[in-house]
Amino acid sequence: MTAGRALLLRLALAPVVVAAFAVLAVALPELSGVDAARTVLATRYADGDPDPVVLAATRAELGTDLPWPHRIAERLGGWVQGDLGTSWVSGAPVLSVVGPALQISLSIMAGACAGSFAVGYVAGLFAARRPGSVADRVISALVRVFSAVPEFALAPLLVLLFAVGLRMLPSSGWSGPAYAVLPLLALVPPLAAPIAAVTREQAIALRGENFATAARARGLRELRVWSVHLSRPALPAALSLLSYNAAGAISGTAAIEVVFDIPGLGSTVVEAVRSQDVPVVGAGLVFAAVGALFVGAAGDLLGTLAEPRSRRAVRG
Repeated sequence: MTAGRALLLRLALAPVVVAAFAVLAVALPELSGVDAARTVLATRYADGDPDPVVLAATRAELGTDLPWPHRIAERLGGWVQGDLGTSWVSGAPVLSVVGPALQISLSIMAGACAGSFAVGYVAGLFAARRPGSVADRVISALVRVFSAVPEFALAPLLVLLFAVGLRMLPSSGWSGPAYAVLPLLALVPPLAAPIAAVTREQAIALRGENFATAARARGLRELRVWSVHLSRPALPAALSLLSYNAAGAISGTAAIEVVFDIPGLGSTVVEAVRSQDVPVVGAGLVFAAVGALFVGAAGDLLGTLAEPRSRRAVRG
């Protein structure tokens, strides 16, 4: 499938994804078996046994006393018009709750994707220069380790080392660039591992090709052969993992935000789930799902731009 067709497919799926998550968000109270009105009242007033009249009024306020089809149609109609609704807990517009959190999450995900690609690509090329060398064995061992260690398991170790032990970095919060260092250090290695492995295998396969032999025969230095003649053909294979990394960055960022107490989209949705704040949950899930579709499409296009034959196929 060409990148253009992949992009059209992802764009066509976006409305379906929005509708599916809207239905899921509306059905959340019933699926969880918890009365959303009781949960919301407990969150607002810490009242464990609300008055039946107040409870009925809260259900009417939330709209949970209406039939499912009516609630789904109302929610979708509001989203089509750009109205995400209001928070059931705080009463604030959902966009004012989700918007700032989304910006934080996007900055973390962008940094994780860019950092993991740079680290994985360079490490893969470096390991492939001398297969079987000490550097190759060390990088290959690190790839296996970080492929098996999830980011939420790596994060506490980083906190113990850099925040508690060395006292170099903050352990939680989001108040400046320094607060992004540990989250990115937890996200980048697991995401970089598959890129390093694929780049290494691709570069090893390319190093014996005729164009590489011809470059060496012309007297070019080995560094130039690798930095120009071998790194570029290995680029499409590494870029093809951007879509995979985007999905990993979305799920990984959500876990990291909880660990480091970052007010991003993941931690906001987790807190909204606990309080049964359905409008916030629905908006957060939809933003995450649609974002994954568009980032995946961007990865497909970047891979095509790096592959001349694919570019000719798209123009044809």
